[in-house]
Amino acid sequence: MNEQQIARLAREALDESVEHLPWRVTHRLASAREAALARMPARPAAAAAEHAFGGAGHPILVPGAGHGRLSGGGPDGRRRLGLRIAAVLVPILVVATGLYGISEWDNLRRADDIADVDAAVLTDEVPISAYADRGFGVFLRNVAQGERE
Repeated sequence: MNEQQIARLAREALDESVEHLPWRVTHRLASAREAALARMPARPAAAAAEHAFGGAGHPILVPGAGHGRLSGGGPDGRRRLGLRIAAVLVPILVVATGLYGISEWDNLRRADDIADVDAAVLTDEVPISAYADRGFGVFLRNVAQGERE
């Protein structure tokens, strides 16, 4: 079975099912189809009318029939592709910028903590040479144990 036979069978099946739809639904489908055809690139009016209505005045919905601006070709398709790419890249950039900001903030906080410790060491009453002494670590442990008891 070739492509045209499949399209013909699909058209016949859709035409049969359209006959059972209420007038309100077929009218809305026809309006939507006309709006879609209006957005397509210019082509002869007779071909557009034949494409939109299957002779009996009922809209036909043939798979793959809509080509042009609605299916991604032309300038609108490129713009939509650009919007899709932007829709993916913008959140990634926002998250990456946020993570970078958090990292920088954490580095600054650590630097401030280290500066506070350095300032405490330099302004303490204990001489700096005491910090290099091995016995100072033992002294600190003994003091810490004495406070716990």
